[in-house]
Amino acid sequence: MGKNKKGLWLRYKPSADELAQVVTEKVFSMGGNVFLEQVPVWFDYTFFNKASDPVLNASPDEYLYRLKNSAARLVILSESNTKAMANVKPERRTMRNKAVEPYVHEALKTDEKGDFKTPWCGVIWPTEAYAQDMGMSLAECREYIFNAMYLDEENPIRRWKRIARGQKKMIGDVLNGTKNITIVDESNGTNLTMSVEDHRWMNADGHVNFPDNEIFNAPRKTSVNGVLTIPSLPQYYQGGPEVRDIRLVFKDGKVVSWDAKVGKDYLDEFLTKTLGANYIGEVALGGHSKIDRISKQILLDEKMGGTVHLALGRAYDLHVLGNADRSGLNQSAVHWDLIKDMKYPEAYVQLDNRLKLVWSKPFEQWITQKLYSEGAHRQM
Repeated sequence: MGKNKKGLWLRYKPSADELAQVVTEKVFSMGGNVFLEQVPVWFDYTFFNKASDPVLNASPDEYLYRLKNSAARLVILSESNTKAMANVKPERRTMRNKAVEPYVHEALKTDEKGDFKTPWCGVIWPTEAYAQDMGMSLAECREYIFNAMYLDEENPIRRWKRIARGQKKMIGDVLNGTKNITIVDESNGTNLTMSVEDHRWMNADGHVNFPDNEIFNAPRKTSVNGVLTIPSLPQYYQGGPEVRDIRLVFKDGKVVSWDAKVGKDYLDEFLTKTLGANYIGEVALGGHSKIDRISKQILLDEKMGGTVHLALGRAYDLHVLGNADRSGLNQSAVHWDLIKDMKYPEAYVQLDNRLKLVWSKPFEQWITQKLYSEGAHRQM
């Protein structure tokens, strides 16, 4: 960053001043520049509730300009009130999400190798609000988040490199070449099948989200069929209300019926008011053994060990390299990760007609089992 005028675009809220200062000082020491965007605590609520429709629909020209002049982006999640957006009408957020799609598309562009043209990372910083959502003191929250980053270990970088190698091995030895995936939980009637043929598995190992530890792909849009039931874990989307005990029925990719014991009105609006929200854009395996509870922060929760998550809405272009066919990727202005616990004897992920993936509690990682066989070996 020291060789040109571009710098690090650093976006955060005041609660993360401590981390923002450390990052800024480090970049300066390396000869680089920093473009700060500190968002006031009151701004998001005021914007979505007070701004006119033309303002919500305005082109994201400023963000596109900043992106063009940034060598990299860092977003620090540091909310001091996680309920600030709870009463914002979903359609107003959807309106803005749709308006900024040109920026999102540009920000997530990849090169011929599949790397982001403008590197970026999102990281969570412990705050009082996050601690309250987790039912912890701030000290406990800090410990939980920092442990999830492996900062409690003597050599965190070595641990993350080991995770990267293990997930790369899982992708290379097990997942690559898989055409069809079936998520099964016999205890609640889940049986959901989809195709990922010709779509690329991604190794999420701490470079883009931190903490990380997941492997993800995008199903072919119209290939999803069956039933998905999420009976235990509460679900949250961008500060909205709790949605619990969800049941979704898919036919040719589309959610054709749905229910929830808590938050059904919110789920109704989400599925019916946004183009593409009723199709799946991502399927993923969570592998982080130290993330073991719902914190209401998706950056953490989607990585929970022994879970799968499926995102309603947008699929990322990075699952297809270059100019290859992207017609199987769902397009939407939203992306809501629904997390399903798979740590039950009746739950597994089937790969074609050859393997099962199950979560091993003793090993605290995913292992493979040959179909119709008791043999198993460690993979992740």
